[in-house]
Amino acid sequence: MAIIQREAYFLSSTGVNRIRCNIWEDDAVEKKGIFQIAHGVSEHIDRYDDFARFLARNGYVVCGNDHLGHGKSVDTPEDIGFFAEEDGDLRMVDDMHILTMIMKKRYPNLPYILFGHSMGSFCARAYAAAFGYELNGLILCGTGEFPASVVVLEEPIRFLCKKLGPRTQVSNALFDKISTIGIRDKKSDKDWLSVNPDNVQAYLEDPLCGTELKLGGIRDLISLANTACSTDWPYLVPIDLPILLISGAKDPVGLNGKGVIAVCDNLEEAGIRPQVILYPGMRHEILNETEHEKVYEDVLTWLGGVVDM
Repeated sequence: MAIIQREAYFLSSTGVNRIRCNIWEDDAVEKKGIFQIAHGVSEHIDRYDDFARFLARNGYVVCGNDHLGHGKSVDTPEDIGFFAEEDGDLRMVDDMHILTMIMKKRYPNLPYILFGHSMGSFCARAYAAAFGYELNGLILCGTGEFPASVVVLEEPIRFLCKKLGPRTQVSNALFDKISTIGIRDKKSDKDWLSVNPDNVQAYLEDPLCGTELKLGGIRDLISLANTACSTDWPYLVPIDLPILLISGAKDPVGLNGKGVIAVCDNLEEAGIRPQVILYPGMRHEILNETEHEKVYEDVLTWLGGVVDM
């Protein structure tokens, strides 16, 4: 039987927004576990279709939602890049937890794995601190460790949100400019995403990708990063939770691997022993690089060790 993909909606923790989610499963194979995906900033859950189908063929029920302000969780143009009037970072994480509860009710006896990419990895880190006891495994893809100096940005941004309004449109182009420094023969400011030109072009042509965050979205993203990168975070994660860190060795979000190793070091200080895989030559979107099959197989191998524990 072919893989079945279902689209569904649930009420956001904001009490206002409808959150769109996808569920993939193959009824012809025995179910091994549930695999929930949290996507990155300025993209959407449909971009994980190939990865989700690979996992479904191998026995996993895969789910994931479009975050607030993203994809089909947006009702009006004014909501694009906007999470919530207040505490949008918490609302995103709570929405992920709502999806978890829906899936656990439907499949009550299956191991549960959370996968977060980029912004989704920071959501997943905040999730693990709050709800980690509900997980059997955590995969952080394209994550990093921001310096403590980022904390000082939070209050000025909050002040601007109160003065100008959280829906104020601002340019998000600075990160793209910084991230492509050193890339030879770059064809666009999005080349930091991937060495694979087809992936970069697909991103540029996708109307649901590359949308800019509103001022409130930047506020919430900084708050999310500060939560995930706080010195307390590793000690709030269950000490027995299996964790896999995967990243491109040329990913600017992970400071070309240094930030990923810093996350690992901080977890180890808290008594947690994560596995780390850095992929030489790959950039940010390792699931979409030309050699993405290697990443797929590494994730599947790691999952086998977790669900069989």
